[in-house]
Amino acid sequence: MARRLTLSASLAFVSCLVIGATTASAQAHYEGAIGPGSTYTIDMPATWNGDLVIYAHGIVQASLPVVPPSSQDGFDQIRSSLLAQGFAVAASSYSSNGWAVGDAVRRLHQLNGIATSTIGRPLHTFLVGHSMGSLAIVKLAERYPTQYDGVLAMCGPLGGAKAELQYAGNARVTFDYYFPGVLPGDTFNVPPGTQFLTPYDPGGPSLLFMQVYGALTTNQLAAAQWVSAAGLPFTNAAEFGNAALYVVGFLLRYSADFMERVNGKTPFDNMSVEYQVNIADPATNAYFSGLLNAGVGRFTADPAAVNYYGQNYEPTGAIDIPVITLHTTRDPAIPIWHEDNFAKTVAGAGRSDFLLQREVNAWGHCAIPPSDAAAAFTDLVAWVYSGHRP
Repeated sequence: MARRLTLSASLAFVSCLVIGATTASAQAHYEGAIGPGSTYTIDMPATWNGDLVIYAHGIVQASLPVVPPSSQDGFDQIRSSLLAQGFAVAASSYSSNGWAVGDAVRRLHQLNGIATSTIGRPLHTFLVGHSMGSLAIVKLAERYPTQYDGVLAMCGPLGGAKAELQYAGNARVTFDYYFPGVLPGDTFNVPPGTQFLTPYDPGGPSLLFMQVYGALTTNQLAAAQWVSAAGLPFTNAAEFGNAALYVVGFLLRYSADFMERVNGKTPFDNMSVEYQVNIADPATNAYFSGLLNAGVGRFTADPAAVNYYGQNYEPTGAIDIPVITLHTTRDPAIPIWHEDNFAKTVAGAGRSDFLLQREVNAWGHCAIPPSDAAAAFTDLVAWVYSGHRP
């Protein structure tokens, strides 16, 4: 159905995620270093129920300092609510920022050993994470199923890095087609020091943000066609505008790291991709449908780069412990179709009985209401204890 599309000035970015409503301070607190540049914290409740939660934080821009997760992802609230329920809570930074999945897996597994030696062997160990951290804990569960008991993976790229690379690359090449010269660099080559600061960032908005905002609002027909060609999720004008700005920021902050991890090789291939546009003209409400293949930049992937991400950033699906996933239906950073991809991978490994997937009907990356996260975690604990799938 044809619909008028307008760009909203509102910016509904990532919301905090809290498991449970109660809060508590730690009865005992431990901290230290794991590996090069990685630090950890372990907190004990006043009355321990015998279970441990290891928390995996999401991606941090590669150019930023490596710090513990206490200052991001709403972790302080998550820790407090889990402590109030009697769980011990451990978390760490990784040794590097960016798409550091392999490093995250290593540091989190080391953290499990440190926690056990510090507080004693727990009755059960639960893995909880979101965004990139969700991919890390799923891979951790696949590799060490006897050392972990359950996984709650929220808003994660569980369809694998290759699918996420394709999504990001397609968004960038189609943006450059409609708005040539607005963004610096190209698909996965973003000049160091590029700043895309929103009005909500310290020192923002940056000049680049205002240039992008101006381009999108000045030519709304082009903006609508780009959003359609890139497959960005939205259901109304506010979500349309937020998705456009969010994805541009996502590309500028995180895409270059994909290429740097494979020594400058190109991990993206769109030589055979057909870009389809189906939109309603914001000015006339007339329906427009067509292809834009002739002018879109084309890239050929380096086989070694593709193989690297296939080997290190893709779940195998071989899960042998309960896994619950939670994802918003309109996630502009890690689209909901990652869940379908993951379900197929798990089914292919014959492990579907260990997977329970849930959706939250909302727009935003990790914009999961606390009640949904709390219910999922409660069900995970019950599943592990009873052996019966919720």
